[in-house]
Amino acid sequence: MAANGENGKPKPKKIFMWMVPRSLSTSFEKCVGFIDGAQVWHEPYVSCYFNEIAADPKTFQIFPKMQIFFQQFQKAQKAVEEGHFYTGGNLSPAQNFTYDWVKEQLEKPVAEGKEFMFIKDAAFSVDGKYDKLPEVDAKHTFIIRHPNRHTYSSRRGMIGLYQHQGDPDEFDLSTGHPFTTWERLSPDPFYKLFKHIRENVDPNPIIIDADDLQTHPEQMLRKYLEAVGIPFKKEYVKWDKSPESLKYFHGSLEQMIWGHDEHIYDAAFLSGEFLPITKEIPKTVPDKCLGYMEQFEEGYKVMYEMRIKPE
Repeated sequence: MAANGENGKPKPKKIFMWMVPRSLSTSFEKCVGFIDGAQVWHEPYVSCYFNEIAADPKTFQIFPKMQIFFQQFQKAQKAVEEGHFYTGGNLSPAQNFTYDWVKEQLEKPVAEGKEFMFIKDAAFSVDGKYDKLPEVDAKHTFIIRHPNRHTYSSRRGMIGLYQHQGDPDEFDLSTGHPFTTWERLSPDPFYKLFKHIRENVDPNPIIIDADDLQTHPEQMLRKYLEAVGIPFKKEYVKWDKSPESLKYFHGSLEQMIWGHDEHIYDAAFLSGEFLPITKEIPKTVPDKCLGYMEQFEEGYKVMYEMRIKPE
């Protein structure tokens, strides 16, 4: 995966993990943060996307409830001024995050003393902006989750984000938010990105499934790390539950504070292992989530067959 550097030694690796929201990716990212030599970037392109939609008046015309999100973000900005515990690490001001700036950062060498760079990000954040991906030797990986599972999880997250009151089945996930379902984005930008990467960048992208990871955590983590060229240690299967380690990630300071203080990422930020599955895959989704879920069905089926499989 990596070209040879001086004295024949391999250059440090760069690894992307692309995801759909609510696919266990942040827990996986936190796990990687405790692997020897890891330099972790948390959703830098998502931060660019947030900045773009915040500057676009159409966002609030189409999605008036997005005002709630940006009010929460303003609270995060105030928390920076008050010295939130995520300050003083590697996180950068949200205003830095433009597509050109992120591309430039990701094209820089891996930080001194680190062995590889791991970038976790959402496919929707680069939809229509593939020219802003870094021109580097990198391994692209994808984490998938059954559409019914991540639909229910996405609805739960959006209900909290928008402070929805009343029957959850009345929350319209198919048209009510700007993260997959509006004219800026393609249907299933995740599968679209996978096809682009496979055809133009990396002919052998790696795929893992969230259910496999929860059912066989040690086996799947081992297989993933072997596939990207990182030595596996049994100790990597568990990690420190404290959320404070995330201040040493690279990414948007305000976004990280928002995720913590608004409890958006609680399950992931407070994780210390991949917890076993406790519920069967839902057989259906509510009517007002159906349009959202259906976007991901075809791509999931294709990618599921191509995933790294448990033994």
